Amino acid sequence: MRKFFIAFCLMTGLILTAKAQHPRLIVNQNEVNTIRQVKGQVAAFDKTLAKLISDADKALAMPISVPVPCDGGGGAVHEQHKTNYYAMFHCGLAYQYTGEKKYAKYVTDMLMEYARLYPTWGLHPMTLSGLRGRLFWQTLNESVWLMHTSMAYDCIYETLTKKQRDFIEKNLLFNMADFIMNGYGEQRKNHEMFNRMHNHATWATAAVGMTGFTTGNEELVKAALYGSDGTGKTGGFLRQMDELFSPDGYYAEGAYYERYAIWPFVIFAQCIEHNRPDLKIFEYRGRILEKAINALIQLTYEGEFFHFNDALEKGLSSQELTYAVNILYHAFPQQKSLLTVAEKYQSGFLPIIGGYELARDIANGEAQPIDYQSHVFLDGRDGDQGAVGVIRSRDKHLNSALTLKATSHGMEHGHFDKLTMAYYDNGSEILCDYGAARFLNIEAKYSGHYTKENKSFAKQTIAHNTLVVDGKSNYDGKIKVANEHHADIIYNGINRQDMQMLVAADKDAYPGVRMERCLAYITLPFADYPLIVDILRARSEEVHQYDYPMWYNGHMVSTNFPYTKSLSTMETLGKSNGYQHIWVEAFGKNQEKNMSQFTFFKGSRFYTVSTATNVDSEMRMLRLGANDPDFNLRPATAYMIRQPQAANHTFATLIETHGQYDVVRETSSNLKSECKGVRIINDDESSTVVEIIYKDKTIIFTLDNKEPAKSKYDIN
Repeated sequence: MRKFFIAFCLMTGLILTAKAQHPRLIVNQNEVNTIRQVKGQVAAFDKTLAKLISDADKALAMPISVPVPCDGGGGAVHEQHKTNYYAMFHCGLAYQYTGEKKYAKYVTDMLMEYARLYPTWGLHPMTLSGLRGRLFWQTLNESVWLMHTSMAYDCIYETLTKKQRDFIEKNLLFNMADFIMNGYGEQRKNHEMFNRMHNHATWATAAVGMTGFTTGNEELVKAALYGSDGTGKTGGFLRQMDELFSPDGYYAEGAYYERYAIWPFVIFAQCIEHNRPDLKIFEYRGRILEKAINALIQLTYEGEFFHFNDALEKGLSSQELTYAVNILYHAFPQQKSLLTVAEKYQSGFLPIIGGYELARDIANGEAQPIDYQSHVFLDGRDGDQGAVGVIRSRDKHLNSALTLKATSHGMEHGHFDKLTMAYYDNGSEILCDYGAARFLNIEAKYSGHYTKENKSFAKQTIAHNTLVVDGKSNYDGKIKVANEHHADIIYNGINRQDMQMLVAADKDAYPGVRMERCLAYITLPFADYPLIVDILRARSEEVHQYDYPMWYNGHMVSTNFPYTKSLSTMETLGKSNGYQHIWVEAFGKNQEKNMSQFTFFKGSRFYTVSTATNVDSEMRMLRLGANDPDFNLRPATAYMIRQPQAANHTFATLIETHGQYDVVRETSSNLKSECKGVRIINDDESSTVVEIIYKDKTIIFTLDNKEPAKSKYDIN
């Protein structure tokens, strides 16, 4: 069947390609002509073209190397195959813009060598992935390679003889497309991945569809657009656009993986626009790709994505976002803030029509500021699987953001972190989400893959700023169960004038425990910075241990309670569910006051967490790094309050930003908190009332537990 499929693709391709004009993928002939004509008109874009030619010339100066696959991400052979597809891509475009055959010949020679060798390779020798590739350790990378290579092939197609095309298509392009869709040897389950609603499948459908477009093979195009069965009901690129984005453009796996998925989404969309304009792909589902890029921009702080789920330190400067901004600006030229994204965060333009238009319009002064706003992004195809909320200061000079995550799990890249929060201020992440435990493409660190600590710590609930019940993770750490549930934002008050406020709830993460969290962001005339009121409620008919951790970025300054610090030996916080990775550095109790305070500083500001506590409350200072023999966990510190035995319990906290610290002048001011007391004066099903004594004022914050919209605060 596999041989028949490849033969059929080859035959169908030969019939259809006679009607096709090349190039027809990332660029078409009209766009190539435009780019040739505008040379010398926009200096920034001239630099882009000059760099393209320089990169292509560097490739020509090196001998062609197609080594036998053997290593993982970051390994020398892995990186060589990545270098090869970039080199072919650069040379293909260089040929289109210069007409110099030397670039086309380089691509031809490289493709012929791959076509000679690829059929001789079985599955990759590394077994880190359940879906091994042949060229790479995982099939995902195979798709990325084929996508870039199909664009290079498209650019030099007209220079090839029929014999060369037949050889390359049969042995390499159709062979690899078949592998991506169906598998090879004992691995015959790739079709399951190909038809999934997942970023790996987006790459796969894009690669296969682009191969179909450039070879003129409609069977491959149909499979890419509508899934293996061609119905669009079980898989395919269009169904992915339906399923993977919410109506707001939020992506199921979170912003970090939306960053990765947007790359094949926009590239394949550009190819579809060139080849199937009847689909009106950029108008599809109410311009969902435009909504997606806007969501990605809004889900950043200082240009870096919020660290939801499996996230690393990436943002608007990534190459994926460069592609997205360049292609989507061409599709939506009214989006002038994209000019600012390109100018402020990205290092250059792509050598395609969108890159030229970006460079031209920036030079013409058309850029508009990015309008960062408070926003609630719904999750789920129909917007009914929870949401993530972002509260930003209305005073742009304050540069702060507060997030509340009450979404679906996020598939395999999701974390067990229902109702988690994070706080960003003064250019830094202050109360942190750990993100992922991974060293991307550093081969010495588990071949660049997610380390085992990603599961044993980073995904666990204790790694996040949210409630942990009985030392366990949400859904007992079972991803299949987690994927069946979601939290909800039950009140969206981000547009209130008196305060911005969000309330979220979850009843499934811990059996028999209902969690509710209220975050209120309040600007007061007598406070230097906005105050954050955090009310985290747990309700149960049974007694539980409740932990309330705050992972902070900074250096501890002081507490208002006595504590004992471990000076020579330390114990772990627990034995499982992430607790085994956490050292307890200090332990304290506060039996003399009804409020416990922890102050730290980061950069030029101080931050105090003031929480209503009682005589049973236990405070711990924590440090990450236990049971980590390979140093895979990044340094992190936390302050945690434990309520050891309670059925119902409410953590009521004031998070205060204050003071100034100048390391150059060696001065500090207002380093002590102005909060003198936090006390819960009522807590029942109707309302939770918290008294906050701040400076010489008393703030009474009332959370209406039945109708959160009626929540308010009063100042006496």
